[in-house]
Amino acid sequence: MSEFLEERISGLISYGSSYSDEYQVTLTRTAGGAEHRKLVHPYPLRRFRLIMREDVEGYWDVVNLYHRAYGRYAGFRAQAFDDHTSAADGRSAPTRLDQALTYVSSGVYQLRKEYGVDAAGLGIGRPARVIYKPVSGTTIVAKNGTLLTSGVTVDTTTGRVTISPAPTHPADVITAGFEFDIPVRFDADLSIGQSGPDTRVLESVELVELLAP
Repeated sequence: MSEFLEERISGLISYGSSYSDEYQVTLTRTAGGAEHRKLVHPYPLRRFRLIMREDVEGYWDVVNLYHRAYGRYAGFRAQAFDDHTSAADGRSAPTRLDQALTYVSSGVYQLRKEYGVDAAGLGIGRPARVIYKPVSGTTIVAKNGTLLTSGVTVDTTTGRVTISPAPTHPADVITAGFEFDIPVRFDADLSIGQSGPDTRVLESVELVELLAP
């Protein structure tokens, strides 16, 4: 059985929902009051929370997906309306210069998106989300600023870009623009409230991002 369903939860990560980005940090406080912090990983972890009535479009899509995913077992795609493109604002159309890609091996690069506006004197860098689930047909790639119109393939299940022939100069900069989904799974049992004889409410649908789907 597959542990990931290559399907997107219907367009519900919008009005009537909320989301948060968490960073895993361990905190230790000494007896003298000093605080020691350790950043466990430099990636944001996104959580979604939805509340839905039975008469709202998409209600049964969520219920049926919950069962197809065997609850918390299998992952699936979710699109956040506030953050679904490579642009800095998360909503503008992608451009070829949006994001620098990570070198994996000869000719192979990983899609990623950086967050946080650069500030003078900031020395700890910017967090980045590894993009595993680009939307098919939306990725555009450039080498040293020049759009590549051929020799580019994109694996929409892993977010890896293959360029052929492979760039050979160490100083070559590969950038890309794209739309993307976030791989998630259910993070709680589905709770359905009976608010009336014929009214049902999904009281809290909790989704959590999969950092390594």
